[in-house]
Amino acid sequence: MVYTTKQGIWRLLLLVLFLMGLCPTMAEGAAEAPQQNVLILHSYHKGFSWTDDQNNGIEERLKSSKVPPVIYTEYLDWKRYPSEENLQRFYELIKGKYAKLHIDAIITTDDRAFDFAAKNRKELLSDAPIIFSGINEIGYDQIKDQKNISGVIENIDPSETIRMALYINPSIRNVYLVYDNSESGLSTAQLVIKKLNSMNLGLKLHSMNQMSEEEINRTVSSLSSDSILLATTFYSDVTGKVTELDRFSSELSAISTVPLYYMYEYGLNHGAFGGNLLSGKLLGEKAANVALRVLGGENPDTIPVSFAGTSRNVFDYNQLEHFHIEVKDLPPGSEVINKPFSFYETYRGLVLILIAVFSVLIVFIAILLFHAGVVRRIRKQLMESNERFSLAAFGADAVIWDLDMTTMIYYFSDRWYELLGYEIGEIDEHYIGWSNIIHPDDLEQEERQRKDHLSGKTVYYYSEYRIRAKSGEYKWFQARGKVQRNEEGGYVRFAGSMTDITDRKGYESKLQMSYQELESTYEELTALQDELLEQYNKVVENQTLLQASEEKYRVLAFNDELSGLPNRLSLTEELKSFIEENESGQAALFFMDIDNFKYINDTMGHTFGDLLLKQAGERLLALSAGNSRRYRFGGDEFVILLKDTEQPEQTVFYAEALIQSFKEPFQLGDSTVHVSISVGIAQYPCDGRTAEALLKNADIAMYRAKQAGKGTYMLYGQNMQQYFDERVIIEKHLREAIDNNELSLQYQPKVTLPNGELWGFEALIRWNSPVLGFVSPLSFIGIAEDCRLIIPIGEWVLRKACLFLAGLHRQGLGPYHISVNISVIQLLMDDFAETVLKILRETGLNPRYLELEITESIIMESFEEISIKLEYLKQQGIGIALDDFGTGYSSLSYLKQLPITTLKIDKSFIDGLPGEGSSMPLAGSIVAIGHDMGLIVTAEGVETKEQLEFLRRVNCDKVQGYYISRPIAEGQVQAWTRQYARQMINVEKC
Repeated sequence: MVYTTKQGIWRLLLLVLFLMGLCPTMAEGAAEAPQQNVLILHSYHKGFSWTDDQNNGIEERLKSSKVPPVIYTEYLDWKRYPSEENLQRFYELIKGKYAKLHIDAIITTDDRAFDFAAKNRKELLSDAPIIFSGINEIGYDQIKDQKNISGVIENIDPSETIRMALYINPSIRNVYLVYDNSESGLSTAQLVIKKLNSMNLGLKLHSMNQMSEEEINRTVSSLSSDSILLATTFYSDVTGKVTELDRFSSELSAISTVPLYYMYEYGLNHGAFGGNLLSGKLLGEKAANVALRVLGGENPDTIPVSFAGTSRNVFDYNQLEHFHIEVKDLPPGSEVINKPFSFYETYRGLVLILIAVFSVLIVFIAILLFHAGVVRRIRKQLMESNERFSLAAFGADAVIWDLDMTTMIYYFSDRWYELLGYEIGEIDEHYIGWSNIIHPDDLEQEERQRKDHLSGKTVYYYSEYRIRAKSGEYKWFQARGKVQRNEEGGYVRFAGSMTDITDRKGYESKLQMSYQELESTYEELTALQDELLEQYNKVVENQTLLQASEEKYRVLAFNDELSGLPNRLSLTEELKSFIEENESGQAALFFMDIDNFKYINDTMGHTFGDLLLKQAGERLLALSAGNSRRYRFGGDEFVILLKDTEQPEQTVFYAEALIQSFKEPFQLGDSTVHVSISVGIAQYPCDGRTAEALLKNADIAMYRAKQAGKGTYMLYGQNMQQYFDERVIIEKHLREAIDNNELSLQYQPKVTLPNGELWGFEALIRWNSPVLGFVSPLSFIGIAEDCRLIIPIGEWVLRKACLFLAGLHRQGLGPYHISVNISVIQLLMDDFAETVLKILRETGLNPRYLELEITESIIMESFEEISIKLEYLKQQGIGIALDDFGTGYSSLSYLKQLPITTLKIDKSFIDGLPGEGSSMPLAGSIVAIGHDMGLIVTAEGVETKEQLEFLRRVNCDKVQGYYISRPIAEGQVQAWTRQYARQMINVEKC
């Protein structure tokens, strides 16, 4: 009864404790908020120190919150790939990856990631609030819509760093600024220069952004002691040479005669002397704090933008040693890194305390030595007794267990822990805790057998059950035991042994499984016999269907489904077979392409294009001859194999008939379509003895036919291969020209008549390849248009020219204008107008100072679509000039409809001036026509004084040409404008 009462009390107490622990858990579960998602967008790449520091600060703070959100991280990689193509790829990535995920907050680092998020969050990112990090004051002021936005401003303030430098060296008079010409480099430098000038300390500032890396190294190696270096960001020098920050900073510090102060923390351990350093990690932590407030329900518009608390006053001990500066000479409160560890200086108070304690301990040791002898004797006796017990238990390969019935705490011998892999104390050794590792299927049986013995129903306790080892596997144990009672019949101790019987149970299980597998195998063999008989009958029945299916697949494999003609695979086999069987024979391979098919497809739809291809195949079949085969090669390309062409005129006659047959219009539904074809011809065996060679050479000839004006045919010749190879080489190197900084712009001045004032410049692209040398624009512009490289190149030219002119305006020069040539490929892009306006916004150039030059042929290719775009740009204030006027084929009626502001007279009309030929009246007439239509007229190619005088007499508005100036390199423009202003060039002096 005593034991039963105690047992009931214990159970009641355990139940109460369990419920008390469960209630908070249930409450927390009930109040658990739904999971929130945070997207981190980085402007730059992983591995870039500044980006990694911000990311670490953001993630560590978010993960340490009470309810951490799910974190997603993406890198825009803008520093290495600052292009629209990169932005588009990143847009597609975000669109596909987060289409079905609700974003609760967006954290952006640096400007480009913020711009992307602000532009696309409504469409792609659940219109989530934006928390920015790493945007300086200039970037923040340029944010047009600041709704649902908050964050931490990258506080670019060199004031504290300069004060610290003057504290160390009061004689400083010169500050050399190290930064690059990237977007972030220029904006950061602008803030630094503004702050330093506002301090009024009489310091002279020297910007080094217009130097190459070699020039910077030469300069810093000879600086006087009244100077310091102050670095912000540096990724590439003025030549465009990309350099890693850690290498550049370390090398610069090593050769510098003066300390290198930094604005950013990532300069530490890479040559930075120190300063008031902006910490990317602190920026990230503060941005994460703002994000947590937003996730907690606060409105971002009510959270003030943070400026302070993101910097550290830090110095590098190694640099202090290099410049012989003592730590005590630093400003108060400065932090020193990389200082050698000194135990005494660090723990001076602790050392003194330890000495005192040690003295006291010596006294106690003397006292304890006496007691140690007594304890040693007792311990020896206990060890001998324990060894005997352990040997006995180990020899029996059994576990000894003992349960104190008053405390319900188990004791297990070391063998138990060894078998299961647990450490002593790792398992709760109370009965309730220990029973948690018994297999759930065995627990009820073990408790029943235990209760039967404790109640006296069995003489001994016996049970077999599984226990979970630390590795997770279960082991079988056979447990035996007996309870000890006191005189009143109450429980005193319950003890016994355990034996590992896992192997025995395994053998029993394997025997049982073997028996079951044997029965199953017999049943499967019986079923398999029936199934094989049934399948054999089906194979016999379906043999005819199989043969028909194989024939169908063979037809599909060798024929084009749309046109009904044999396909490329059929052509390849036919060519190989013909060549093998006709080594001495002759044949011609016609490679045909429908001109402007892509334009038809894009404007009229793919269904319309498919119908045209189908009728083209039918027309080829109608042109069939007994010795010809027709194939659809792919897309809008067809191939005709004409055999037995022993007479050369056979090939020519067939080519002319092929060209003529496609001059008849196609009736596609309600539309009548006129098309032409370009055909390239390779002859066997003189132009190739393999199928691959014939196809390649016919393709080259077809391309030359398109070059010749389309709608014609061309026989392959060896000079075509050379031309094609040269074109491939130019295209290969051109693809790397922008990234390798091989392209440059020159600027040809334009002056107004009659006063001779400088109107502005025309931007002319130049390419200096390290492999090909200087390549003429006439050689590579056409290739760039064909392979669509003209899109990134044209955008680069437009941005570079606008940056150049905006820079002149900021220096007080002008106001001048800039003319930029535009390709038809650019104009046909859907976002062309938006791209132009975006570049103007980014560079800060007023639209009225930009003039776009186009040719007549460009507009005629897609008059309505291009005119709409040009009209829109003209309404924004941008000038539109029609270049090479008089050499094209536009009529005056078309000219009146064009949204242009300027006519440019082609150089061919100027070369013959003055004279008695036809150029003089034609040039004068063009000027008169332009003025009658309210247009400005510009003459290009002016090379003599007589030409200029004639143009003045016919009232031409502007001129350009070698007589005024050849194209000028960017670095020489300012000097030329100053010289021109001094000379006061006018029409009379020209």
